[in-house]
Amino acid sequence: MLDDSFAPSAEQAQVDLVTFCEDMFEQEFAIAPREDYICPIQKFDLWLQEQAASASPDAIYTSLCGGATKIPVPQADFDPCMIAWTRSVDETSILSRNGRVAIMFFPFTSRTRFDSPFNESKEEWNMIEDWVQEQNENSTMNGYFSSFDFWWFDTNGQMLQTAYSAAGIALGCAAIVILFSSRSLILTFFSVMTIAYVLTSVTATLVGLGWTLGFLESICFAILIGVSVDFVIHLSHAYSTLPGDVERGKRTKYALINMGPSILATAATTILSAVVMLFTVITFFQKFALILFFTVIQATVGSFVVFLTMVECVGPSNPTYLADKVTGCFRKGKA
Repeated sequence: MLDDSFAPSAEQAQVDLVTFCEDMFEQEFAIAPREDYICPIQKFDLWLQEQAASASPDAIYTSLCGGATKIPVPQADFDPCMIAWTRSVDETSILSRNGRVAIMFFPFTSRTRFDSPFNESKEEWNMIEDWVQEQNENSTMNGYFSSFDFWWFDTNGQMLQTAYSAAGIALGCAAIVILFSSRSLILTFFSVMTIAYVLTSVTATLVGLGWTLGFLESICFAILIGVSVDFVIHLSHAYSTLPGDVERGKRTKYALINMGPSILATAATTILSAVVMLFTVITFFQKFALILFFTVIQATVGSFVVFLTMVECVGPSNPTYLADKVTGCFRKGKA
């Protein structure tokens, strides 16, 4: 949408635009598109000077430019003069609408590409953005900059933020489910630690294999988070199923015997399906198969080794004691 507050016809605004262009190419991040490149506003300024010094100036100049010898042009004459000039020289960096100059481009070549490392693009973006905002504060303009390269950088940033958000949401939702199913804060804490282990170990494995975060990887990472919470929730619920005060070793054995075979069967069938997908042609299925394979392996290790070891060593013998006591007091009070 056009910014209606953009009013380059004001004499101070014209001076600001010339200064903006001159200052921009003095910055380390801005490279001229070509060696002989001149900003459109500077070209217009040079044209005014040439016409003012010419013995036979152009008809556009004599009829529309108010006799200006250089920028600034009288405000009333700026729009008709510049619009006529852009059409005569086919200048596409200055666009008009309804008789007013509405858009003005100042192109430059950036030092980064769309495939540059994310941190390099982020540093470059912040440098350019800070400079543009500083110019806006010190002038009558309200400019901004954009680039296809930085669109891709922004997309990568959003995917990275989404990956972190998905991990946080998964951990939070899993904690709530485990808390209500096991009714134990300690089991909830152990379960969240196990899920965090699965996420960290799989991510580290993929990074070690040379993966970087892209569209497919971001989708697969979200799937990873959903798969990683499944096994430990079942074991946590089984551990808390025995009523009363029961030795933690018996609880661990009960959870292992009652839920272990089902979890191992699920892990085996999932791993086999992932192995089948490894031989597919489509890239997404190959990546999804690899991340699913590592996720199930680490979720199994996390559940049977990390989680069960913690509850066997320091797990609660009566995990629902606090919840049962609160519930009992509530029922007694209600009665």
